[in-house]
Amino acid sequence: MIDFHLFQNKEKYLILEVGEKSTSGFLLRLDPDKEIILEKTWSNFFWTKISRRFRRHLEKWKVIVVANPSLATTIVLPIKLEREDNFAKSPLSSIELENLLAQATAKVFTQVRGEASRELGIEELDTILIDNRVSNFKIDGHHVMNPVDFRAKKIDAVLELTLTTRTIFDDWKTNFSIGETKNFFFTEAARAELFLLKKLKPLPINLLIFNSRQNSQFSKLEKAAVGELIHRGKIKWATNSIINAIEQDLSVSPAVAQKLYSLYSQKKLSPRITRHFNLILKPAIVPFLKHLEELKVRGAVYLDTSLPLPPFLSHKQGHATLENLPFDDLINKLGFKIDSSKYPWPENQIFKHLAPFLEFYYNNEDLAINHWLRRRLHWLGSVR
Repeated sequence: MIDFHLFQNKEKYLILEVGEKSTSGFLLRLDPDKEIILEKTWSNFFWTKISRRFRRHLEKWKVIVVANPSLATTIVLPIKLEREDNFAKSPLSSIELENLLAQATAKVFTQVRGEASRELGIEELDTILIDNRVSNFKIDGHHVMNPVDFRAKKIDAVLELTLTTRTIFDDWKTNFSIGETKNFFFTEAARAELFLLKKLKPLPINLLIFNSRQNSQFSKLEKAAVGELIHRGKIKWATNSIINAIEQDLSVSPAVAQKLYSLYSQKKLSPRITRHFNLILKPAIVPFLKHLEELKVRGAVYLDTSLPLPPFLSHKQGHATLENLPFDDLINKLGFKIDSSKYPWPENQIFKHLAPFLEFYYNNEDLAINHWLRRRLHWLGSVR
């Protein structure tokens, strides 16, 4: 029997994870039976060092760039579009909708840019809009997929603006200039993970992305009158507090402290040493729990962390429950096949790394209006 899958195209996706000091990357292949196969990884990816042959491959691949939460942020807000009386009784045209959205985006951009610059800790002039989406349309109070050709006086929608640093924009502006194509996609880590969690879990969804050396980021996705809203906050705690406590107590190097903590978190140390680690690590974890309580979080909090929290920490913390990212749901509910033994990350981290790819996968059939919005980012001064 002939296996016709062998003759079908196997799509490839280059995922580039932009961090503060370097860009890592990996190449995925999606087979026709929805198996996601990891083909190659890069610890440091440089455009300037890729070969001519590699560049030819890029013309066929999809390129997905995901930025660390400290380098990009997404702001979601409801907007109201009101048509002039002499147009309201006529079907809404795509040109009129484009003009209404352009005006609405320009109207809120100064406020959004200021909010994003404070979130990213940079000057407003160095805060660049790189992606623009609109969704959850309502025509006179009724949900529609696309308002074009409807008669309406008022249109409600949700505007989603992603902003990043000028440095990131300058590094990737060649790709941003062709952002209306389906071969390039930009996102930021929190948005990608929330998007994927939304497909698996009911709202509201709480996400905590731990940083190793800076403030960690808390995000909450919840329902709004129209669509959904993302609320963000900082937790003034980083996972290096755990490693620092071991370094100071035992007078060892960071590398040795990291190795010891790995053995401790896997419960491979003797009972006596484990009890000692419990004593020295409890004070290091207290600030995190205090900040979590201050946020008044309720329900499941999904943790994106490369360093597991100490084993003594209870999953139940007040009204919140600490949970790993749901790898099993990713497989069972979405129908993908993944051999986790062939990935260099633990399962909860596989979820994190695949989130940008799956956001792209499910957004590939985007509204035409969003492609138009991306082509016109220069309205708002993206380029000096």
